[in-house]
Amino acid sequence: MPVTLRAAGLDARGYPLDVADPQAIRATIAAVAADFGGIDILVNCAGILPRVNGENPTVETMPLEIWNQTLAVNLTGPFLMAQACVPWMKRGGWGRIITISSRAARMRTFGNAHYSASKSGLSGLHRILAGEVGPHGITVNCIAPSRVETELNKGMVGGAATLQAALKETPVGRIGQPEDIAAAVAYLASDSAGFVNGAILDITGGSFMP
Repeated sequence: MPVTLRAAGLDARGYPLDVADPQAIRATIAAVAADFGGIDILVNCAGILPRVNGENPTVETMPLEIWNQTLAVNLTGPFLMAQACVPWMKRGGWGRIITISSRAARMRTFGNAHYSASKSGLSGLHRILAGEVGPHGITVNCIAPSRVETELNKGMVGGAATLQAALKETPVGRIGQPEDIAAAVAYLASDSAGFVNGAILDITGGSFMP
């Protein structure tokens, strides 16, 4: 991605990072701030959905290491990233924190309690954070997509069938695309969204209506 952006004339740089590693996060955020003179926008989009023997694990069959790994990346990761970025945003008196959650945070599925719990946790985390940092010119919001047609989803076991099932349940008649999510991120990161704080923006084509 940095190569593509640089080809478009932008100063883009890549920083390899394990979001479950607090020390790596602190070092990386310090490096980014030094390279660009601060940090204005944080988009948390790292996420995992581990399976057990190719199946969605139930609570009964969930290995503890899978549960811990999922929460470490999907929930603790965004917490640590926000914790590291907020001081820089406060210095500038402006900031945007946007996290990719999921409709799974607020609907019932079979299995995958580790994933749903991590995404539900993001809602609570961001609601509190939005109140804490709002007075400093920083907004905090979540985007909750339905299934999106990515290489990851297409490559999963039963990926094509799963995408077809998602198509049938979506009133707009198509599967979500990465560009749909990117457009929502761009809006929430803009000055136009300065009064949107603590929100969950559902990008589901109508397949989920809370």
